[in-house]
Amino acid sequence: MLIGELAEKTGTTVRMLRYYDQQGLLTAQRTETRYRVYDESDVERVRSVRCLIGSGLNVRLARLVLAHAFDQDVELPDDEAGCVPLLGMLHEELTSVDARIEQLARTKEHLTKLVEHVAGIMEQKIGKDAVDECRADIAAGVHSSRVRARAGQHAG
Repeated sequence: MLIGELAEKTGTTVRMLRYYDQQGLLTAQRTETRYRVYDESDVERVRSVRCLIGSGLNVRLARLVLAHAFDQDVELPDDEAGCVPLLGMLHEELTSVDARIEQLARTKEHLTKLVEHVAGIMEQKIGKDAVDECRADIAAGVHSSRVRARAGQHAG
C-alpha cells in the first residue's frame, strides 16, 4: 500500500508517517519511482508508534521499545547514557512521569484554593448569585467577555 492509504488506515497524516520514517520508527520499501510502499504489518507498527509517543515516550525510547516488540536487533548508541538497558530507561521515564503528576497535583491544589479565594472576593463585591451565574457560564463554555460583562453589570 502507498503512504496515503497507510495514513488513512491508521488515522494519521502522510507528513507524520514521513517523520516516523525519518526517525527510524517506520521503514518503507521503495518502488523504482521512489514511492514509499508499506505492507499490512506496518498498520500495527504505526498504531504502536502512536501509542508509545502518545504515552509520552521520546522517539529514541519508542524506537527501542518497537525494536523489542517486533523482534528486531536493537542497536544502542555508543554513548554512556545510551548503554543503559531498556528497562532502566523506561523506569526512569516512569519516575519522571510520576514527578510531573505530583507537580500537577500540587498545582491543581493551589489553583483550586485560588479559585475559591477569588470567588469569595467576587461574592463580597457582586453577590453570590452573580458569581454562581458566572461559574455556570464558565462551565458551559460561554466566552469570557460575557462573563466579564456580567460581573461588570453586578459591580455597578
